[in-house]
Amino acid sequence: MKDSDKLQTFVNNFRRHLASYLKPGVGLVCNIYPTNSTGAILEFTIGPQIANEDHFKPVEPSVNDALGKIKQRAFGGNLAGFRFGGTNVVMEDNRIILIKGEENDEAWDDKAALEDVKRLVVRPSSGGRT
Repeated sequence: MKDSDKLQTFVNNFRRHLASYLKPGVGLVCNIYPTNSTGAILEFTIGPQIANEDHFKPVEPSVNDALGKIKQRAFGGNLAGFRFGGTNVVMEDNRIILIKGEENDEAWDDKAALEDVKRLVVRPSSGGRT
């Protein structure tokens, strides 16, 4: 996925949906790793007093190649052996890494951004009481 408009729109929607769960003054920087093949990687860094910024990185041949450019502990070894489909979420330290292995419009629309946020946050239950 190297459609920069679609990637930017998704990032904006994701940030908007996540904002209601963040304290005032907490921002998100997003490193966007587009690819020449299916999918892309979005690396969000969260923290206080961080300005909301987005940085497009150079286009990589594949999601696996882009993953090799990101410091992360979830995947190691020969990254070419992994196949990413749908949305894969990695949370490390103060980062959220979304590995999106789809190209279709539904994977990158506002509803998908909301669903990706819902994967990250859980509303407190009532403790079983009705």
